[in-house]
Amino acid sequence: MSSIDWHAAPPMTDDQRRNALADMELIACGEELDLPWRRVRILLDHKLAAVQHPVLTAGSRTSLGLTDHGLQFMDAEGSAPDKLRIRKNSS
Repeated sequence: MSSIDWHAAPPMTDDQRRNALADMELIACGEELDLPWRRVRILLDHKLAAVQHPVLTAGSRTSLGLTDHGLQFMDAEGSAPDKLRIRKNSS
């Protein structure tokens, strides 16, 4: 089986990078409900975020979460919230 990713996302533009960072901060704060789908797709395509399926309990729903790659992206851009840096570095 080939290891080539035939569906790799094109590089992000500067505007997309800024939007991605802002959107990822919203996700980290649990405020992702109002994100436009076109911007969520960029996060998913670049593997910066993933759809999470929580344990099924009353009132639970799927949500977005940041991937390890997404946390590294935020840290490299210098915009990772302090809480994320502490959690990431403590593991």
